[in-house]
Amino acid sequence: MHPQLKFALALLTVLAAFLSGCATGATPHASLAGITRVYVADTVGGATPETSNASNAVHDASISELRHLGYVVVLNAAEADAVLKSSWRIKKSEDNRQDVQVASLSLSLFNKKNQRLFDADSGPSVPSGFWSESRAISEVNGMLNHLSRAVTSQK
Repeated sequence: MHPQLKFALALLTVLAAFLSGCATGATPHASLAGITRVYVADTVGGATPETSNASNAVHDASISELRHLGYVVVLNAAEADAVLKSSWRIKKSEDNRQDVQVASLSLSLFNKKNQRLFDADSGPSVPSGFWSESRAISEVNGMLNHLSRAVTSQK
C-alpha cells in the first residue's frame, strides 16, 4: 500500500473518531412517566440576526416534533405537565476571529416542580452565520429524537 494511501486512511479514521464525538448530546434526568401535555416556551437569547430569525423555526419545530412523539402541545404553561425551554448560547469566537460570534442551541424539559427531565444541545458552537431556519429545524428534530415517546394510558 502506498504511504500516501496509508496516511489518508489514518487521517480519515482520526477524523471519523473526532466527528462521532460531536453528535448531539441528550440527557434524560428524571422519569417522564405521566408527562403528556407540554407547553413550548419562546426561545430566549437570540442576540444575533441569524439566531433571532431562526428562533421561530426552533419553536415551530419543537411543537411539530413533540406532536410526532405523541405529546399534546398546550397553549399555556398552567395546562401543561412540563415546559420545553429553548435557548441560544452565544459567545465570541475563541480562535483568531474575535469579531465572530458563535452559537449553539439548547433544549430542556422541566416538570411542574421545575425539575429538569431532559436536556439536549446542538453540540459545539458554530459561527452564528451558519444558523438558518432549516439548520435550526434539523437540530431541534435531532435533539428531540432522543426524547422518549409520550406514554398515554389506554382506557
